[in-house]
Amino acid sequence: MNILITGINGYLGSNIAKSLTANHNIIGLEYSLENLYRLQGCDFKVYSVENGVPDELFAENTIDTIIHTATFYGRQNEAVKTIANANLFIPFNLLDKAIKNDCKTFINTDTVLDRFVSTYALTKRHFQEWLYLRRNEIKMINMQLEHFYGPGAPETNFITAMIKRLKQNEPVIDLTAGEQQRDFIYIDDVVSAYQTVLNKQPLPKSYSEFQVSTKQLISINELLKTLKELTGSKSKLNFGAIPYRENELMRSETDNSDLIKLGWKPQFTIQKGLQNTI
Repeated sequence: MNILITGINGYLGSNIAKSLTANHNIIGLEYSLENLYRLQGCDFKVYSVENGVPDELFAENTIDTIIHTATFYGRQNEAVKTIANANLFIPFNLLDKAIKNDCKTFINTDTVLDRFVSTYALTKRHFQEWLYLRRNEIKMINMQLEHFYGPGAPETNFITAMIKRLKQNEPVIDLTAGEQQRDFIYIDDVVSAYQTVLNKQPLPKSYSEFQVSTKQLISINELLKTLKELTGSKSKLNFGAIPYRENELMRSETDNSDLIKLGWKPQFTIQKGLQNTI
């Protein structure tokens, strides 16, 4: 297949692209083409979306499937307008052009977070609702991801950031009480979930949704204590120094049974994933 991957230089997009390149023709879409550092050594044709989705993308390529991974999380204090443009308006434009050019499948990357947790979550939910509304125009697959991590993840990733701070032996690391229970999933398991869905095409439903999770919850408190032990850090973990954010999710509940029915299952325990990442 000819597969277009948006955010191909991102952590998730680049890992998916590299995993599929042996069996498919991969085309990329990125905001800027200036520093495609995650694609070094790869021979992908990559288009820029800085001035909107370029017409030549579909004029020069017959796209069978789109895997949409590009997103702005808002972790670097981006303006609301910037986040909405990246997470809603640009992908909406891409969806329009995909439908007009007879693309068969649109695989969207979504979040399990409640819509009101953040601007990021709200814009992702808005786009998911548009996908559902237009499900009879193109086959839609919505991948709702739990918190993913692994080697090479950016420093905005929670686990990556904590590993760095612990390795640097920061004297005191201020934290919430850490009672939140989360499902952290290793990058290789996330990539294999996309591979599984891709290999099962065509799925019978016009709109399918899969939650990509391990179903193995760990509290933030326990996670950070484990990271401290694995890194041998001398940092003090100051739990309770930071209040919970508004609408904080205290227990993440997901259902990955539909994905498991397709033959997928996570291979990495949190202990193994953290060791690999460290």
